[in-house]
Amino acid sequence: MKTLARLLFIGAILLSANWSVGDASARRRRPQTPTAGPKPPVYVSDFQIDVLPPAGSAAQKPENDPQKLANHIVELMSTKLLIALQKAGYPAARMRAGDARPDSGVQIRGLFAEVDNENHWRRAIIRTATDSGKIQALVAVANLAKPDQTLYEIAHLPGNEDKPGAVITLSPYVPLTKYELSKDANEEVFRGIAVRVVNDLTELLQRNPAAISE
Repeated sequence: MKTLARLLFIGAILLSANWSVGDASARRRRPQTPTAGPKPPVYVSDFQIDVLPPAGSAAQKPENDPQKLANHIVELMSTKLLIALQKAGYPAARMRAGDARPDSGVQIRGLFAEVDNENHWRRAIIRTATDSGKIQALVAVANLAKPDQTLYEIAHLPGNEDKPGAVITLSPYVPLTKYELSKDANEEVFRGIAVRVVNDLTELLQRNPAAISE
């Protein structure tokens, strides 16, 4: 009886050891989630928007200047993007017109555009200081290690030229994400767009960590 008990005891120890070895092997075989590396620097460029200067007596009144609304829209887009990027852990900075283009990192840029009655894309135009109506924020994410690419060209149409509200042809080589808003949208709308842009950027880098180093 004692011999049988001793054998059962030894068998239990061996069985337990085999399970432990099996568990360790399974742990070694289980794929590990890659550790996220440091986030790249991101530079935010001011988005393009057109302004139609007021004519006649209206031009003499600063409160009627449509440039104020245009500046407000551009400023909201840039600042909300910077805030969202910094909250997500990205080193973020603003890149204004005339600044030297960095050799590496990510650039977020774009333009405000609208679609006319003939289904043409046009650069969005601000006509009055209280202008309203739907526009689209067209957002592009660029790898600064690669050559710059134009977002659009002036469309080759009769009478069309490079002036406020020009008809444009969007580049087929630059992926553009479109977000609808109004010309008089509040800060919350721009904040929501910025969060979505940053989430898309993070998802892109998680899927392809080498996307901005190639």
